[in-house]
Amino acid sequence: MAKKIYHVNEPNEYRQAGPDDLIALLPAPGENPLFLAKWAIEILAAGIVHYEFIHLSGPTGSAKSSLLEALYLVPGNFQGICKGIEVEVRPLRLYPVEMATFEAPGELYYRRALKGGTTFDEKSRLVVALEDASKANGDAYPLIWLREMGRVHSSSVHGGLLNLMTKGDIVLPDGSRIDGRKIAWVADSNYQAGQDSDHTLVTLDDALNRRFSVNLTLDYLNPEQEFQALQHILNKENERWKLTMISS
Repeated sequence: MAKKIYHVNEPNEYRQAGPDDLIALLPAPGENPLFLAKWAIEILAAGIVHYEFIHLSGPTGSAKSSLLEALYLVPGNFQGICKGIEVEVRPLRLYPVEMATFEAPGELYYRRALKGGTTFDEKSRLVVALEDASKANGDAYPLIWLREMGRVHSSSVHGGLLNLMTKGDIVLPDGSRIDGRKIAWVADSNYQAGQDSDHTLVTLDDALNRRFSVNLTLDYLNPEQEFQALQHILNKENERWKLTMISS
């Protein structure tokens, strides 16, 4: 008999789930429901609320991006997990930054822009995000999201991140400082995902890899879990649907 799937937005039910039980997250607008093991979503949430550096890896299609979007776009998901791990409930403030847009370390700080027929240096998307994140003042959990870490054009970009990913003051080239003590970071990649990692553009920098204090690898659901999810979806759509697991 298939195990029960638990709902993140039903506190009493959520608390009954074991670490390996599947949790149904409310879908982001236009997306499908997500079903992930309780231990995985709680490790991610705990890393966020304690302002850790998180490496979220897994093969293509293992719901890395979908998970982060579901936590951010549907407040009930993150709130439910915060209640489950008994931490202060605050909104999640997510700052996505596409790593493929950076070709050199200097671009992590500034980029060339055009205005009035002349070019000038403007703050990068990452710096703007850090400045805004540092102003949360306990009203939210700020999370810098480095999207597709394996798609950077040069390993030197990884090295450049070391000066930005710090728990202390982040010092910019002009001498100004950003308080990095209460900012969480998450980088998604497929570096630890077997064959998928062969298609990354550069090898993950060793020093940057050591900077991550939380390493979480997602994987596809196993056949039994897939059956659970399918049964849950169909029975929710129409209670007349009843599925029976076919034993081999």
